[in-house]
Amino acid sequence: MNKLVLPERREADRADWGTYEQGPRDSAPQLGLKDLLMVLSRRKWLLAGTIVVVTLGGLALTESLTPVYTATTSVMVDPREQQVVDVQSVIAGMSPGAETMESEIEVIRSDALAQRAIAETGLDRTAEFNPEIAAAEETEPGLLGIDLDIAGAVRQAKAYVFGEPEQEPVDPEAAQRGTEAAMVSAFQSRLSVGTIGRSRVLEISFTSEDPRRALEVANAVASLYITQQLEAKFDARQRAMQWLSERLSRLRTEVETAEQAVERFRAENGMLEGRDARLVNEQITQLTTQVIGARAEYSALQAQLDSLQGSVRNRGARAALEGVDNPVVTNLRSQEATLRQREAELLNTLGPRHPQVVDIKAQIADIQGQIAAEANSRVQSLSSQVAVAADRLRSLEAAMGRLQDEATRLNTLEIDYRSLEREAAANRTLFENFLARYKETQEVDLDQPNAWIVSNASLPLRPSFPNRTLMVGLAFVLACGIGLVLVFVAEQMETGIQTREDIERMLHARALGVLPLVRSGRLRRAPPQDYVIDRPASAFTQSIKGLFTSLVIANQRHGKGNVILITSAVPGEGKSSVASSLSRIIAVAGRKVLLIDCDLRRPQMHAALGLENRIGLAEFLNGSAGLSQVVQRDPKTGADVILAGGAVDHPEEVIRHPLMDQLLFNVSSQYDLVVLDAPPVLPVSDTRILAEKASQTVVVVRWRSTGRRIVEMAMRQLDEAGANMAGVVLNQVDAAKGARYGSGEIEYYIGRRGSYFRN
Repeated sequence: MNKLVLPERREADRADWGTYEQGPRDSAPQLGLKDLLMVLSRRKWLLAGTIVVVTLGGLALTESLTPVYTATTSVMVDPREQQVVDVQSVIAGMSPGAETMESEIEVIRSDALAQRAIAETGLDRTAEFNPEIAAAEETEPGLLGIDLDIAGAVRQAKAYVFGEPEQEPVDPEAAQRGTEAAMVSAFQSRLSVGTIGRSRVLEISFTSEDPRRALEVANAVASLYITQQLEAKFDARQRAMQWLSERLSRLRTEVETAEQAVERFRAENGMLEGRDARLVNEQITQLTTQVIGARAEYSALQAQLDSLQGSVRNRGARAALEGVDNPVVTNLRSQEATLRQREAELLNTLGPRHPQVVDIKAQIADIQGQIAAEANSRVQSLSSQVAVAADRLRSLEAAMGRLQDEATRLNTLEIDYRSLEREAAANRTLFENFLARYKETQEVDLDQPNAWIVSNASLPLRPSFPNRTLMVGLAFVLACGIGLVLVFVAEQMETGIQTREDIERMLHARALGVLPLVRSGRLRRAPPQDYVIDRPASAFTQSIKGLFTSLVIANQRHGKGNVILITSAVPGEGKSSVASSLSRIIAVAGRKVLLIDCDLRRPQMHAALGLENRIGLAEFLNGSAGLSQVVQRDPKTGADVILAGGAVDHPEEVIRHPLMDQLLFNVSSQYDLVVLDAPPVLPVSDTRILAEKASQTVVVVRWRSTGRRIVEMAMRQLDEAGANMAGVVLNQVDAAKGARYGSGEIEYYIGRRGSYFRN
């Protein structure tokens, strides 16, 4: 048989439906503000109860706590000091950095200051800080003379159960140290020190059960902190003075010894004042510069002479005048050029032996001789310059050699001399520095500390802990958070089907209808199958009629047939009530209907309709009775009914008999609708056999009861058996609660919108 194609709810959603296997294309739930408000509405009592319980618990806890009071003293820490002398290297002040403030905070929280504060304020004599006094007060008799030594009672109980432990000797000193450590720890746990913003003001706060004690301790800690600064400065100066005095005495002796060694060395080696290796080295440096210059000058002149002589040898004497800017040479060259031009003109008109030509040639030769004389003169001048430069270079090198010998001699002595002189100078400088520090240390003023009290603590009038308003508020916020978590957990643990949308989204099936719950008491005067007759205008009756209409539409649209199988995943879903109510509604409407109780294991239809289950389907299928014998009539509606009949050993084999197919084939043409009340799907296999024979299959799901996976498993088995799934009916929906689950259809059964119904 073909798979059932689910009909569209409206034309606009036609593309959103597919086969049972495909389901709707958009199956993801869309959660909005309205959905969240619905969750809170249906879980309001869980949320409200959690808020009330947790808030009351927080209030009770607040009232049970012992109130404590906090007093605060403000102290200004100023690292800037007005100093006439520099004593930074002797008595260190403070740097104005953040690490300085952190260091001062740790000083205030130190064990030494805590011990002094405990002794000064008498905290060691109070039970709040001294564990010995607290233990003694706990063992004192109460108002009725009863011993309240709870710790002793616990020790006795342990000794009785586990035996008497071996007593270890008590060390009084160790016990005293433990008591002092406990008092210091308790003191530091009550002490709070911090800065105000980024300022240099420290807030010293102390918390105690007694407000006056908190005031006294806060002021005492501030005073002790300032006193400790002055004491630390005084001790530092005393230690510095003693150390500087001892060091100066040793340095004075070392300076005298070093200076005597320097003078003795100078006298023994004949070293004159002002004549030392340093001065000689300076002369050598100057002379070296002159030698380098003379050597460079000599090399340049020699190179120029060699180049000039080579040019003369290769190209004649005139090559010596190349590149020379000499007016005489320039004039001679100009005259020579003029005469040569004149010679050329005369040669064109006269012969070479003409007197004028001969005279001009003589003039040219004279000029050439003058030019050659100038070239020879330049070569001789350059040669003289080279000789002079060579003599100067030899003289400078000889002088530098003499100075180097003198420097070598002085350097040999200078090494030892400078070593002695440096030692003497270092000792002298060190002595002068220590002497200056000694005088500065004597003059330093230690009366001004680096901190002072800005404001003393005032007597606290209200306890700092517990803050009742804050704690109750936090308890309320925590209660809201826990309540929301519990609401979320409750929602996640609820796996039942709640709305038509859940059927379509989770089960990928068509929702045929939503049947409201028929309540007991005022609304319910009879079972559901009787209620549809007694209350024809009720919401439940109209829902059954809507289910019938959906089945008729499916039959007319797709031609599925009129044999309707009604089943459920598990027992207790109300499928028999739905089947009997549907049959009666059809019969009351004037149509022919046949109701067959196919549950041969646990038949219930005869009790629901008030009939006798003497003979029925089992007898027909085993051939012991005919059809006319097993068909009975409902006395209230006239609907035909075939009950289950007597008990059988193998119901599934009985239903698989060919007579069952013949029965359904015959009655489907005689009746407008044939309703099969089948057993649940999961417990037995009978329903899967019947599903293949029925035209349409309807699964009844109880609202918020059956899990989604169970229904999916049942529908999967029906599909594998070849059932044509008409859809799912959501049964026993509480109209008042269903509206809070977002079921739009159920809202029309209650309130102003339910005016069409008379329940």
